[in-house]
Order: sequence, then structure tokens, then C-alpha cells
Amino acid sequence: MRLKILLLLALLLTIALTLFPDVAHQTLIIEAFGWQFETKQGAFVVSLLLILAIFWLIRRIITALLAGPGQLWQTLRIGGHKRREERLRDGIAQWLDMRGDYGQRIFKKSRGIIPEWARHLLVLGTQASTDQVLASPDEDKLATVLAARIATDPNATSRPDIATRKAHLEAWLQAHPNAPLALIRMADLTVEEGDWKQAVKRLEEVWKHGYRSAAYSKPKLAQAWLALANQEPQHAMEHLRKAYRMNPSDSDVALALGKNHLQNNNAKAASKFWLAHLEREYDLPIADAAYDLLKDKALDAYHKLESREGSVALQWLKARLAHAGKLGGLADEILAALIQESPCSEFWQTQAEWLMEKEQWDEAKHAYQQALTLARD
Repeated sequence: MRLKILLLLALLLTIALTLFPDVAHQTLIIEAFGWQFETKQGAFVVSLLLILAIFWLIRRIITALLAGPGQLWQTLRIGGHKRREERLRDGIAQWLDMRGDYGQRIFKKSRGIIPEWARHLLVLGTQASTDQVLASPDEDKLATVLAARIATDPNATSRPDIATRKAHLEAWLQAHPNAPLALIRMADLTVEEGDWKQAVKRLEEVWKHGYRSAAYSKPKLAQAWLALANQEPQHAMEHLRKAYRMNPSDSDVALALGKNHLQNNNAKAASKFWLAHLEREYDLPIADAAYDLLKDKALDAYHKLESREGSVALQWLKARLAHAGKLGGLADEILAALIQESPCSEFWQTQAEWLMEKEQWDEAKHAYQQALTLARD
């Protein structure tokens, strides 16, 4: 920058002396320490600029010599500051675009241009997830974190095994405790690993810290609690209730919770739970399970449900109970309305089964065809 200013000043003075030659030829007298110097103004200005230029050049030579021959070779090999910067930008662009050798050759030549720690990070960034080596305890923390981030990338084409990724994440969390991305990936890894107790703990931690939204975390937690209930049957009811609180619309959780009531010989609790669920949720598997539970006393069950409003799934259950309770006309009416308003494969299949009982073969065939068509869709 100072060299540019000096050159600009020399240019301006040259133009001024060219435009005003009389000024350049005027005599300049300098007196100092009893000495008197007499010269032309133009020659004095040019001499002063030359002296400054020589001083700058000598200073640069001395700096380069003190820095050692390596610095001189680096300057000759890479070129000026602007050229070095352009080469580095091109290397980073190759890394980002995944072109060529991902900038590896340029980064290796960047010694002295950027700090060694930054150069090491750039080199790490060019390596695939499976090539990332687990950092030693005395490794730079940034290098440890970058290697772990690349090694545990969920979108990588080829990933290390679970044990290696887990070791990387543990090293990441040791270097940067409570790092949000590390906690998120550790939670996902425990799910993949099937360690449901840790999965619940990790997923809750991520959610409560606000690293992931409730809309994302609650369904994941519900599935983790459900899996943990299967793993720990002695605490199944407790785990299933927590799962249902996390995601009341989860059909698998609702089904498992009702079945757990049945395993505990509490059919009344299972029936009450499933019917309350059907009032809120369009859940055909739960309606099917409730039908199997109530069909032995279908007529009584229908009369209890007759005045209750709820989802389409509850209406389907009422139709099936009415049919099982020998209220055929009423059942046909309810089912026809359901097929008209909310056609689905299960409703058509139910109608086909009822038509088969009446030996109405053509109508039953048409109903089965409709059920197959909707099932494919």
C-alpha cells in the first residue's frame, strides 16, 4: 500500500514538473549544520524519490534474508500477494464444488500464506467421510470437530461404521461440549444403534435445548418410548403412556397401549382408551382392533356408541358392530354413507364381505375391484 502511494506521488510530481519546467529548473538552496547545498528543484525531487525507493528495496531484502531462504523460495514460487490470494480462492472453490483434486494441491502450497491450523482444516475438508482419522487427544480441537463432522455426515454416500462414528461424536463433544449439531447427530446415532434408553435421553436433550422443534422431536420420542417398551416389558405401561403423550396421533403407540391393557386383563380400559382415541383420530387399525374386542357383544356395544360422534374410523366401527348385531339395514346405510363421503379400500372390502354373505356375487366382485384399485393408489 505504501509503495503504491509512493509511486502515485512520483507520478504526480513528474506530471507537475513536466507541465511547469520553469519550476523544475529553479535553484533550490538548503542550509544545515553550517553547510549549504545548491541544486535544481526537479533534480532534488527525483533524487529524493530514488532514495526512498532504494531504502524500501533494501528493507525488503533484509526482511527476506532474515526470514530465511524458505521465504524467498515461497515468494518466487507463488508470486505476489494478489496472485497467492487468487490461487487460494481457486483452491477453496474446487473444494466447495468438489472439482479436480478438491484443492489439495493448492492447499499444500499454501504454507506461509494462511495459518498452519487453517491450512490443515482445508486439507481435512478435502477427505471423504470414510478417510477421516479419529483425532488424538492433543490434536487441534477445530481439526477434531471438522473430522467428526465430515465422518458423521448423514448424507455421505459412504459412511464409517456405527462404532467409528460414535467415537468421532464423543471426541467432538469432548472438544466442544453441548455442540448442537454433535448432540443432534448423537441422538440420531443412538436411534440407528437401537440403544433406546440413550435415544430417549438424547432426543429429549436435543428438544429441550431447542436444537430441534417439537414437531420433529415428539414423533421421534414417541417411537423411541415405544421401542423401549418392547425392550423393557416390565415397564411397558409407563413407557407407552409417555409415548402417547408425545404423539397421541401415532397409531402404533395407541395400538400398543391398548394391547398392553389387554395383557393386564383390563379389557374395559383398552376399550375405553381406543374409543376415546377414535373420537379424535381417523385411525382404521385402532377401529379394527376395537371391533375384535367388542364384536362378541356387538349389539350392546353399538347402542353405547350410537349417540357418540367422532372420526370416520369410529363410524366404520359402528357400522361393523351394527352388522354383527344383526342390524343389517342400519349397517348398510352407515357404510354406504362412508363410501360416498370418504371412500377407502377398507370400506369397500367391508361392503364386499357383506355382499358375499348375501350371495350377491356380481356386486361383491365390483366392491372387491374398487377395494383393490384404492389399495394400489
